[in-house]
Amino acid sequence: MLGLAVTAGFVAYQLIVDLQSPRSPSPAVMIAFVILCPPSLLSIPFLDAEVGTSGFYFLWTFIGILNAALYAAVRALIVRAKIVRAKTAARAKKSV
Repeated sequence: MLGLAVTAGFVAYQLIVDLQSPRSPSPAVMIAFVILCPPSLLSIPFLDAEVGTSGFYFLWTFIGILNAALYAAVRALIVRAKIVRAKTAARAKKSV
């Protein structure tokens, strides 16, 4: 869910600061979102999907799902590493 929330924040930021807005997007914020949402780089070939159109929402829904899957995979790897570490520690404790 965290990956989807990060993507939703990215989309909200893009809607607030779109190309027609007097505000320009902050490069630091955009870099932070790219780091937190690596699948957002997939939007580069689809620059024709203008902010607020149905194509924009379809593209970012797909990116949100990919980002949620990425965060879930990272979480699964962390949990698995903790389980393996706990089993290894338990075996070492039994052998002593």
